[in-house]
Amino acid sequence: MKPKLQVANSRLLILITELFNRLKTMIFNSIFGIAFIVICNFQFAIGNYVHAQKEAKTSIETKIALETNLENRLKRILTEITGSEKIVIIVNVQLENEKKEKRQEQKKDEMILPGVPIKETLTEKKVESVMLSALGDDTRTLIKKLSVTIILDKSIPPSVVEIVKKVAAGLLGIEPERGDELSVQQMNFQKNQFKWSSLILPPNLYWLLAAIACIGLTLTLSLFLFGPFQKFAKDIVAAAVSSAASIKEKSSEQSPVSLSIGALQEMEHKQEQKIAAAYDGKEPLFSFINENSIEKVIHILGNEPEKNIAVIVNYLPSDIAALILNKLPADKRRNALSLLSKTEILNPEEVKRIETDLKKRIEYFFGGAEILTRIIDNSPEAVQQAIISDIKNINPDLAEKINSYIIRIDMLAALDTSGIQLVIKQIGTYVFGQILKTLPSETQEKIFSVLPAGAAARVKQEMELGKPLPANRIEREKRRILNTMRRLKEAGMI
Repeated sequence: MKPKLQVANSRLLILITELFNRLKTMIFNSIFGIAFIVICNFQFAIGNYVHAQKEAKTSIETKIALETNLENRLKRILTEITGSEKIVIIVNVQLENEKKEKRQEQKKDEMILPGVPIKETLTEKKVESVMLSALGDDTRTLIKKLSVTIILDKSIPPSVVEIVKKVAAGLLGIEPERGDELSVQQMNFQKNQFKWSSLILPPNLYWLLAAIACIGLTLTLSLFLFGPFQKFAKDIVAAAVSSAASIKEKSSEQSPVSLSIGALQEMEHKQEQKIAAAYDGKEPLFSFINENSIEKVIHILGNEPEKNIAVIVNYLPSDIAALILNKLPADKRRNALSLLSKTEILNPEEVKRIETDLKKRIEYFFGGAEILTRIIDNSPEAVQQAIISDIKNINPDLAEKINSYIIRIDMLAALDTSGIQLVIKQIGTYVFGQILKTLPSETQEKIFSVLPAGAAARVKQEMELGKPLPANRIEREKRRILNTMRRLKEAGMI
């Protein structure tokens, strides 16, 4: 009896254990299935949300990009048509998304048997739906409506405005049936008025700060240059001036100095003659008379009738005419001025005859104090004294007159401060110092005694530190100094 009872209890225990295991498996499978469904639904929801956000962002970016592209293209073309940059274009595009029709095609590799259902799980459906939605392959973007506003300057004529309308409508593809709108308006564009308050706003603020920084830097450099290091700066400037003077002298060895008043006056006379020639279409009468031929003209006019003198002086520049009249005898000058005070129409042929005759006489003029003076001036000092001595034996008055015209290098000692400074300015400190080094010590001391302390120091520096000039260069530079002194004397500056 007991063995049968034990067998029954064992079977019952096995059955209960099997039922419990099956129940546990069913519960576990049910929980896993529910969790899987929840996870799939959650993934689907997240995919739809992300797709919606991406689609909205893409739609806005597409709208902005399309509007900007249309505005830029249209403005570039209208600027060429109107010839003006005063154009405002506003494009507003309304977009719409249209879903594409899809055809679900069965997979060719699937085998369909009659009466047997196709195995398809929920997971496969959800994943496919999420992927298609995320890829966005089921929609396309179209233009629903296009609104365009063009604002032109009021100065553009109506005919050009009509052309603008046609070009804009054709370029943008305006379709009134679709509800598109195109508006072209004109207005006066306002200019921005300047306000002082704008100076303290960017970017003007940056320029203002830069200007203040530059001013501060300039003041700092000024204090540096004129403060404790003033002597150092002066030495640098003196060296630079000396170098520049040396370069200038080398470049002007073959060209005479022409900064005197007489040279400037001669340039003015030539300019007056050029202007008169341009006005009349021919050379002015008696234009060949200049400062170089005054002495010859005065000598010739001394034997001319007063009528001819008055005619010649009438066509000369005022300063040359005054100089010639002052050198003539008193009676001839008085009679010539009396004739000039009367108004008269001259015979052109007679005036031309006087001009031609005077020009020939000047061309064939021989000798004179001016010629002798020029020859003596270009001779060495020993030769000068010999020539003057010979002339003195023949004509003492002429020798004395020529001697008064002769300019010698030792006459530098007789000049005052302004005269020596004028010579130094036109010759250069370097050359002046080298020439002064060849003169006697007495002449040097007299020149240094009238020069300011600073100028004397610079000349001494050139004498001591400057590169010595060759002998032939010394002679050329001495002649330059003599010519400069002569021009300054003729101009009344020394």
